[in-house]
Amino acid sequence: MKEPKATKSFRDAAERIVRQESALSSSVSRLLGAPALSGRPATNDTDAWDVRLTALATLAQYDGLTFVTLDGAYATAAYNLVGDPLAETGLRGAVEEAAHSGVTVQLRASVPLADGRMAGAVLVTPLAPSDVFVGALVALRVGRPFAAVDAYTAVGIAEIVSLELGLAITARRETIERRQALALYELARHQLFSEDLDEALQSIAMVLGSTLDHDAAHLWLRRPDRSLRRHAAYPADRLASATLWENDHSAIRGALHERRLVRVNAAAEGAWIPAKTREALVVPLRADPKPLGVLVLARAETPYGLDDIEMADVLGTFIGRVVTSRSVTDVESDVELAESH
Repeated sequence: MKEPKATKSFRDAAERIVRQESALSSSVSRLLGAPALSGRPATNDTDAWDVRLTALATLAQYDGLTFVTLDGAYATAAYNLVGDPLAETGLRGAVEEAAHSGVTVQLRASVPLADGRMAGAVLVTPLAPSDVFVGALVALRVGRPFAAVDAYTAVGIAEIVSLELGLAITARRETIERRQALALYELARHQLFSEDLDEALQSIAMVLGSTLDHDAAHLWLRRPDRSLRRHAAYPADRLASATLWENDHSAIRGALHERRLVRVNAAAEGAWIPAKTREALVVPLRADPKPLGVLVLARAETPYGLDDIEMADVLGTFIGRVVTSRSVTDVESDVELAESH
């Protein structure tokens, strides 16, 4: 008569596995344990995106990873990429197609990576729909193509990136709005407590340069003979001539005659453009019936965005009112002085 077989127990099996792992050497036990966290500090937005994209690329087994916003709503961040991945026309077209159609696209391309390798397979997935940005996630691999299951993974990663991107844009806008509000407060304070117009304008130029990240700020006022004279500059510099004529440059004409803000790139010629300028904004100092002059703002590296342009328009109106009020005050003072004599 056969003896009944002993009933198998999952508890006993688990205990045997634990005993076997405990008997392994310390080197093997470390391999079975969790890897140590890198603990990289993220002191700014760039560092934070580096941590995010590195972790997401590791989870999805990508050799390179980036995202692109087509409207320039946010600066591009990247993992293991060198240069602009959209420099290739085919890749740029795939990004635009994916962003506008909502369809994931795979293509072959040669994209250099920061580690010296060359990625050949590219997967482009649209970012989640948003009111503040339109763009796509770009994943790259070396030596092997993407499979159908990778498209599902890419959609999940695109959702995470979209969420973080929306939070980053909101936080950046709040920071910009606080900075702009502080700048307007400082401008109003200088306008109230400065004794004369030139002093007020110089204080305004200094606030614009130090508070709103402009590398240069110049203020030119119109004269009766259709010329303009520079009344303030930050930082202080010397010009061959402190006089400018309305027809010396199309940007000046556009600002004064069409009452509109004009963007000027580094290739523009003119002694009135601040030195070492990559891009400049020429803003009319609006008043009735015609602008009283121009505000010239310039940066050497960071390009101007929509927030900068909107704020510059506000500054043009504000400074125009400052000049108008000061001119009226100066005239009244002259009249009172003449009557006293």
